[in-house]
Amino acid sequence: MSEWVAIDFETANSLRASPCSVGLVRVKGGQIVEEWSSFIKPPDGYDHFDPLNVGIHGITAGDVAQAPGWPQTLERIVGFVGETPFVAHNAAFDIGVLAGACEATGLPVPDLRYACTLVIARRAWNGRLSYKLSALATDLGIQLARHHDAADDARAAAHVMLAALKRQGTPTLNGLLAAHKVQLGSYNGGVRRACKHRGGAPRRPFPEADPEADPDNPFFGLTVCFTGTLTDMSRTAAAERVAALGARTARSVTRAVNLLVAADVQPHQLAPGVKKTAKLAKAERFRDAGEDITVIDAEEFRELLAAAEG
Repeated sequence: MSEWVAIDFETANSLRASPCSVGLVRVKGGQIVEEWSSFIKPPDGYDHFDPLNVGIHGITAGDVAQAPGWPQTLERIVGFVGETPFVAHNAAFDIGVLAGACEATGLPVPDLRYACTLVIARRAWNGRLSYKLSALATDLGIQLARHHDAADDARAAAHVMLAALKRQGTPTLNGLLAAHKVQLGSYNGGVRRACKHRGGAPRRPFPEADPEADPDNPFFGLTVCFTGTLTDMSRTAAAERVAALGARTARSVTRAVNLLVAADVQPHQLAPGVKKTAKLAKAERFRDAGEDITVIDAEEFRELLAAAEG
């Protein structure tokens, strides 16, 4: 698999069946050879534009009023990708959007394969504090003209995968996935299989979490801690939502914490001369000491929730 297509969706609201923009980037033989992007008119019933989403990507209802709907867009996507696999950053979200839009319009989810650059990056560059696409692009010298523009994000995800392939010294996705013990994700006959790391010990839900949660979701078996203020939900609500996904919440950062959600912090909430919360500073010290802890911001937390709860 030396040919693949990077994909990125933007959505009108928090519902995964509300795509309003898509970007596609074909890579062949280590080079970008073709690109395509389009606005999308979201399916009926999923077409309201949430101010939070508009604030992130800048797309409004007026922008998509004359855009193709999902059936036409899906036909173009399937024709563009052919038999090659997809690549996406946080692929659970983007593939979930594709599947959700199909379900909303009564269309079957096409059989497909996909690899996640977020999963790969956590193995290829182990020990980073953040694996956001924008942070990776900055550190890897990848140009990302406008984050949350579907075409720009798809192109950046393609370059992240190319950087991981170069770092591993293999030209194929199969070789890279095998080296990092990551399984290729897929939809086959409407049944989803996640792209996930298979090299670690199996995760188990915690006693206070939902034991019936999907073990393939990105929160399952994690210990999550929050710092800062989530603007769209309380910490109690956030804790309940991750518990429903098989995770538990810790009040403080310890070596047991796998994921720190670093939300918004106002300057007046910090001591004079301090630029980060004590929890974030402690997470950085643990990371530097070799602990496996990842930090995400509120935006990435919302994206992971949307992917997991879809």
